[in-house]
Amino acid sequence: MNRFQRVIEILDGAVGGPGTPVGFHGAFWRNITRDAFVARQVFGLQLIAVGDGAGSNFVKALKGQAPFGADLPDASPDATFSRMPSGLQPVPPPEIAFIETWINDGCPEDEIQAAATPNWHKTNAPVSSSRTDDVWFIDPQRGWAVNSDGNIIKTEDGGGTWVVQQSLPGVYLRSVAFADANVGWVGTLTRNRRLYRTTNGGANWSEVRPLPASAPVVICGISVVDASIVYASGTNRPNDMPAMMKTIDGGATWSAWAMAAYASILIDTYFTDAMHGWVVGGKAAEATPTTRDKVKPVILETTDGGSTWINRLAGQEDQFPFGEWGWKIFFIDEQVGFVSLENFTTAAIAKTTDGGRTWSRVDVVDGQGNANLEGIGFLDARRGWVGGWGSSDFSKGFSSATLDGGATWTAANEIGKFINRFRFFGKPVTVGYACGDTVYKYSSEAVAIAAASLAAQDDSTQLLPQRRIAGTGRSASIPMRIPVGTKRLTLDVWDRFGVEMGRLLDELRPLDGDRTFEWSGADDLGSPIPAGEYIVRLTADDMVASSIVTLA
Repeated sequence: MNRFQRVIEILDGAVGGPGTPVGFHGAFWRNITRDAFVARQVFGLQLIAVGDGAGSNFVKALKGQAPFGADLPDASPDATFSRMPSGLQPVPPPEIAFIETWINDGCPEDEIQAAATPNWHKTNAPVSSSRTDDVWFIDPQRGWAVNSDGNIIKTEDGGGTWVVQQSLPGVYLRSVAFADANVGWVGTLTRNRRLYRTTNGGANWSEVRPLPASAPVVICGISVVDASIVYASGTNRPNDMPAMMKTIDGGATWSAWAMAAYASILIDTYFTDAMHGWVVGGKAAEATPTTRDKVKPVILETTDGGSTWINRLAGQEDQFPFGEWGWKIFFIDEQVGFVSLENFTTAAIAKTTDGGRTWSRVDVVDGQGNANLEGIGFLDARRGWVGGWGSSDFSKGFSSATLDGGATWTAANEIGKFINRFRFFGKPVTVGYACGDTVYKYSSEAVAIAAASLAAQDDSTQLLPQRRIAGTGRSASIPMRIPVGTKRLTLDVWDRFGVEMGRLLDELRPLDGDRTFEWSGADDLGSPIPAGEYIVRLTADDMVASSIVTLA
């Protein structure tokens, strides 16, 4: 198909097909040559000014610009004709842009070069023991991620290569966001080291202290409005006090406030400007919940910088089951937005089409039994994905896709597994990223394999030769390989929610070589911990490795 034929196809599609009758001006584009089309006049107006797409009446008619658009609510006083096509849905902006470019290029009849279809590919980010929890890009090439191995990593080539900018042995990193190429923030689930800041693109990170007494005890979500204004939210633990905090002076000072009146747990936050924003989580009917089984979702909106909040799900509680809460929030524009709903046994999202005033619960049924959702991302109002743990035991990592705004879903594990966050660029989207067990990229070009960075990753994982360790009952044997010359060795443990179980081992100048640490299944205070999966992280000076340990 050549470009002129594609223009005709767009016009036919806009009116319902090539055989659909067209009133008023008629189907002036049918059965006509390119030269005749370029010379055509309608209502005495020259359709096309070759070389000037924006100035052509043809393009103005499609956009509803004067002298067209008289039928539109915001019509110009100079508009005397209706937008084209009159009385029908407008031609999508990408198709108008195609026509405008065609005119700018001289209205050629050259063949359309088929564009490569974007797909998801692994980047060369390291595979994390549990997960890469968050990712942030300031443009399609430069970005950062934080993972369960305690590393802040950065790429400057779209994921081709990554460097570890900071390793924080005893810290569980949860969230990351940047205002620009220099100023960024990382939130953690470690109570005594909750927030870090960089002012030089991540070359150096410093802990933010002091924080207000009423600040969230952990930082689950960060929303950076600009270099001065930042919001943060937490916690995902129902036995902690949910709270938010913000800075309006780039982090020099912070204010904080409790959110217990609105929620029992708070996770993700998203602000469109200094005053207007959202935070999602869940609320239990009881005043001091200790478990998630009595929680239902909340989607909270503020228009005054967090002074007051409205729960946009109020009155809809019966639509949502107990044991479900909001996890991540994703708006594609001012009207259409989505929230992933975490639920250990089922999968669902919340959707709005009116700017968040009302929301509906939408089941995710994909044929593979996806559940325990966390990540959510959409290219537009119809095409999107969800991902997360995939099952109640956190082991499947399923992902699902929709092409109709969530009405139907299919399995989509090829996009990546254990997804917790999506980020996209462009309208229409041309590049995107998602983080899960590693970082994935949505692009028409595959990421080149970077053997050097992968080899370095393989070296570090030799600290813990077994990525998954099955315990014997409530105890486990953890094989370790200690490098020669190690000055300090530590072993830390967290549960799947990032709750600290403590430091199990801390040795100065340990013996090198192979050894096994016998874990009794207790925390650092000697108290037995429940059955389940745990993240253990071994740090030997500046080398870090993590594994998943299952206690029966």
